[in-house]
Amino acid sequence: MQRHIVHIDMDAFFVSVERSRNPSLAGRPVVVGEVQGTRGVVASASYEARKHGIHSAMPVAAARKLCPRAVFLPGNYDLYLRVSRAIRRIFESWTPLVEMSSIDEASLDLTGFDRCYGPVLGTVDRILRQVRDTLDLSLSAGIATNKLVAKIAATSAKPAGLLQVLPGCEECFMAGLALSAVPGVGEVLGVRLASLGLHTVGELQLLELPLLVRVFGRAAGSWLYRMARGQGSPKVEPGRPAPKSAGHSVTFSQDTVDRRFLEGVLYHLCEKVGARLRKKALEGGTVTLRLRYSDFKTATRSCSLPEGTNCDRQIFERALELMLPLLDRRVRVRLLGVTLSRLRPAADQLDLFCLAAQQRRLGFYRSLDALRDRYGFESLRKGRALWLESFRRPPGSRPRKAG
Repeated sequence: MQRHIVHIDMDAFFVSVERSRNPSLAGRPVVVGEVQGTRGVVASASYEARKHGIHSAMPVAAARKLCPRAVFLPGNYDLYLRVSRAIRRIFESWTPLVEMSSIDEASLDLTGFDRCYGPVLGTVDRILRQVRDTLDLSLSAGIATNKLVAKIAATSAKPAGLLQVLPGCEECFMAGLALSAVPGVGEVLGVRLASLGLHTVGELQLLELPLLVRVFGRAAGSWLYRMARGQGSPKVEPGRPAPKSAGHSVTFSQDTVDRRFLEGVLYHLCEKVGARLRKKALEGGTVTLRLRYSDFKTATRSCSLPEGTNCDRQIFERALELMLPLLDRRVRVRLLGVTLSRLRPAADQLDLFCLAAQQRRLGFYRSLDALRDRYGFESLRKGRALWLESFRRPPGSRPRKAG
């Protein structure tokens, strides 16, 4: 049976939702993000705004300079999440095999449904029309035999397009792509490929598997070989994917070198990360600290833990070890963030030799999390975070989330 995997991607999703609420925004450059003050970042930009060089994760101040006449709107994530759920319900009315890879992207498996709906190209067109007619949103789709090629086809079809890569044409379709356009080829791998004179997928197709494995290692080399030939997973996994990491970061209203203040902020971030993990019954094995200086240089440091944890204190101790050497540069700090990755289900089995201490800790966090769920996270502070809200901060200012 021929596989029919569909990738559907919303076009500038946050902007599209705002336009559905306010049709007067149609055709105008629109930017959605943290628009108050000078430290916010762009979350989504309309295609009219992108023509001026505006893109996601760009500082809002830079976006205003590129296009002063653009409409800048604050984001409403709760609204976008509700719309995303409504979109998913439409997809699930056509097939139960729906995998939401993010708030604005989904993979659908329509294999075999041509017997019910007819040719897959017409079926996908009807699905897109239903979303547009019901929710007044713009979206694009790609159809292929696997998720990788379908995703790239959807990106190639943007905005508001539909592209099918016929079975047997995957390798030819991939050949003309720049390697930087392939999901999974990040900055580091892209630089390494470019240093070897490889800039397009077609150039990569000329290399044999043994050579790629020798140069890039077995896992990366094998993936590059399969990717270049348009080979990917056809398996669509319904349900919400398990998170790969949990993190929080803040961009300060004023750059600072005050070590005590930075330690307090770091402790608060670790509290929030720990609470998120405990709520999902997860623990992590790698702590990553991200610090951005006032000159916009960014440092990232990671360390592995001997055992998984979701304990605020343990996360903080490792993150602090990573942060302190970075402060020796004596340049003001603009952004601070901490992330826990290598997530796994939290262990239920307690250590026999530390049983009492672990039971006390678990009881403490259960009580703490229950109180915060009832009265709000900011209702309770502990340790270094007690004085965080007022210490060395201008009246009325607050740290802003950076992502």
